[in-house]
Amino acid sequence: MLNAAEAAAGMPIPSVLPSVLPAAPARLEQTRVPLAWASEKVGPAVNVSGDGMTASRSASGCGVQLTNEWMRGGRDPHIYTIALALDTVLPGTTIGIVGRNYWPSDWAEPLEKSHHAIVLECSSGHFYIKGKSTSFMLKPLTSGARLNLTLDMQVQEMTIDLVGTQPGQILSSMSIEKIPAEVTLAVGFCAGGAQSVRVIGCTMEKPEMKLLGKLKKDLWDEDNKVEPLPLNMKKERGLQQQAENIAKEALNLEM
Repeated sequence: MLNAAEAAAGMPIPSVLPSVLPAAPARLEQTRVPLAWASEKVGPAVNVSGDGMTASRSASGCGVQLTNEWMRGGRDPHIYTIALALDTVLPGTTIGIVGRNYWPSDWAEPLEKSHHAIVLECSSGHFYIKGKSTSFMLKPLTSGARLNLTLDMQVQEMTIDLVGTQPGQILSSMSIEKIPAEVTLAVGFCAGGAQSVRVIGCTMEKPEMKLLGKLKKDLWDEDNKVEPLPLNMKKERGLQQQAENIAKEALNLEM
């Protein structure tokens, strides 16, 4: 089930994003991820900067570019936070995530039509999920917009926040549940003039709580093992039960 919530979420962002993400909150340990646009495969007419942080394009037709880190769910999931700068975008530019099955494609088709993508279109802010337009939307995005993408791979949920100019200000927010179990960031460049999207930074952290998928412990849980009673305790319990049974029989006879 898809879920949309106009709720502020994520860590505070300063009015001008630095070259790296803000310091991690004290309650969780964050690790920086060397996220960059992939260099081993590049979409048609797409240019990747020398440091790998900026993907740009100005050509006819479409071109898609992915980043080099795959974020996975499963046994050891993490929560990823990605800061993005949409330096120059056109109405048809799209931004979001794709699953692993997208990688073998030729990256030349509009990203919003892919069955392996979840993206939003800049002009409308509408989300496209697996090739279909939905009613879920963020505010329309223009050049200079700043985004925070939070990928919670424990619950397989993506949250995109449109960041304002004031510290901690979030202008619009949207969450999508049931994203693929393995994803990476993607940008879809449309035909036309110059477009440029820059990765500011990325961190990952462990979830605060581990989801066991059940409400009650069973015999397979390590912390739910019941040690056997000592033999003398079993004997004492047996004698006590025997005495109670004799007392009940005597009471019945008296009645």
